[in-house]
Amino acid sequence: MTIINHFHRILHGGDYNPDQWLHIPGIIDRDFELMEQSCCNTFSVAIFSWGQIEVEEGKFDFSWLDDIFARCAESGKKLFLATPSAAKPAWLGKKYPESCKVRSDGHRDFWGKRQNNCLTSPIFREKVRQINRKLAERYANHPALGGWHISNEYNGEPCCCDLCIRKFHEFLKEKYGTLENLNKQYWSAFWGHHLTDWDQIHPLDGSMNTARLDWRRFITANTVEFFRMEIDAVREFSDAPVTTNMMGYYDPLDYWKFVPYCDFIADDCYPSWYHGETEETAVYFAMLHDLHYTMLGKPFVMMESCPGIPNYRPYVKLRRPNEFQREMLLALGHGADGTMYFQWRKGFGNCEKIHGAVVGHDGGDQTLAFKRVADYGNKLESLSGIVDSAKAPEAAVIYDWESNWALDLTNGFGGTETKKWQETARLHYRALWEKNIDLAVIDSDQPFDSYKLIVAPMLFMLKKGVAERLKRFVENGGTLVMTYLSAYVDENNACFFGGNPGGPDLRRFFGIWNEDIDGLEPSSDQTLLWNGKKYRVSDYAEYLHAEGAEVTGVYGGEFYKGSPALTVMRQGKGKAVYLAARTGLDFLSDFYGKLLEETGIRPVLEGMPTGVKASRRTAANGDAYYFLLNMTEEPQTVVLPRELREIWGTDTLRKSVEIPSRGGTVLKG
Repeated sequence: MTIINHFHRILHGGDYNPDQWLHIPGIIDRDFELMEQSCCNTFSVAIFSWGQIEVEEGKFDFSWLDDIFARCAESGKKLFLATPSAAKPAWLGKKYPESCKVRSDGHRDFWGKRQNNCLTSPIFREKVRQINRKLAERYANHPALGGWHISNEYNGEPCCCDLCIRKFHEFLKEKYGTLENLNKQYWSAFWGHHLTDWDQIHPLDGSMNTARLDWRRFITANTVEFFRMEIDAVREFSDAPVTTNMMGYYDPLDYWKFVPYCDFIADDCYPSWYHGETEETAVYFAMLHDLHYTMLGKPFVMMESCPGIPNYRPYVKLRRPNEFQREMLLALGHGADGTMYFQWRKGFGNCEKIHGAVVGHDGGDQTLAFKRVADYGNKLESLSGIVDSAKAPEAAVIYDWESNWALDLTNGFGGTETKKWQETARLHYRALWEKNIDLAVIDSDQPFDSYKLIVAPMLFMLKKGVAERLKRFVENGGTLVMTYLSAYVDENNACFFGGNPGGPDLRRFFGIWNEDIDGLEPSSDQTLLWNGKKYRVSDYAEYLHAEGAEVTGVYGGEFYKGSPALTVMRQGKGKAVYLAARTGLDFLSDFYGKLLEETGIRPVLEGMPTGVKASRRTAANGDAYYFLLNMTEEPQTVVLPRELREIWGTDTLRKSVEIPSRGGTVLKG
């Protein structure tokens, strides 16, 4: 099913703020001329327009929004109508200060900024529900309505007001049932923290790992509940698809918890493409795109990107030729059915006046940014066949918010700069991505059975049932790779009795005992010896004992030289692999190359030069679309394994293709 019902086009457009320009004659007319010129077909509106719609409490003015809807309907464009909860109007914040957040120091913020809202506040909820219902009732049946953009970039920074703390205590009562059970799970005898009343539990108590973990869970749960409240208000009148735009790997919110309530996934992506960081940047966003495709198993929308220069980067570097189209093709190749921008037109004032946009301060069509958007937009029609096409990954990397939180909140193993759980997941992803295979990014609660290979880097927490499902996956023929700092704690961030990984049962399954972990100084010369080669080890090296597993790699240094560093345990039809040390990309690239051969996972397209990356999407009629991206500064010649039709900017059968520096192309066949 297409993102917007009965709209079989790649969505192209962006955040549009016409209410900021109403006082300047001719601007709106010119906008619609430029939209046609750049082949933009979809826009998000009213994201920050609450104060321009409800100009005073209970007094509404929809005239300017009515005009935009009418213009879009007439010109065949679609709108994602936002619910404007991200930025409340001044009158609301001043009259109802309880709608504003309270910080951890007890200070209540003033009304300004954005997402500065207490999501528990009854009056704020009432006002949001009212404005959402007004918008839905008015525009539910409008032909220009494509869907609902619920709020904007929900903020996981907590509100610590009395209402939120009391609601947190209710959350704990529902989760644990009794204080006796909570005391047991919290290991509250530590430092004499035995709790005799729910209001004794403080979410910011740094000594109570599980309380702080539950606080993070509560923040996500409360935000999701607010999100659902917003959706319910809209659903009273409209059945158009709903989403909210996520912010990548944003740590404070577990985005997997939002997924069941989204009709499609939307995300914001702002790569920098700094010199020398091209592949690292591409990996960061390819993994993110694969995460967002995997969340619902269908195409997503890149709701925000920047055709110019984001204003908050350390170096506001102009885009080099071809970079922009490569960035867009990266998203499309990994499952996007929409590539949209923040923002359509640069404002003249305030904190985003320098942020890149399709239309600059000159208001014309001669800027580099506008020309590249128009060129890309004009080529998009050739890719209409990819709309609603699928990916079929056979390998998955686990990236689990709650597990990362548990590790982050655990005292030990160094600080965040050493733990590097996000960077580690990305490094394992990169070693696989470099092989040009289809990939999924999942959390540990997702189904495992459709994959041949699952990689669990630093899966510190094993939530209830995860160990059993991983075991079934292996026994049924899958290959599991688990790394150091995995299976140390359960869902309550409590260590397993009986040793690591995961207690006696999982120890037997992997055929190893992880006795302890060596935190390596930067000057350490520890190595891993595998397959006749030596690889450097940094930060972490676990001290393993083989208890039935085959030892395939050993340490090359320190007092535990020759002890296991890499093991394989065959179980049922599959195998469980344990990597006990942090290595660099050199080892992971060699290791996964061999593992992919053993599992029979093939590249989406054979024979790609080192600097060219390929991804694939397949339409319902069987047509395969191959996205080839040049990650180098030099043109690349790609000899194809078979004749394919190049459809990006041309329509020609090819036995080989030339890809310009920093560019990309699309093949069909």
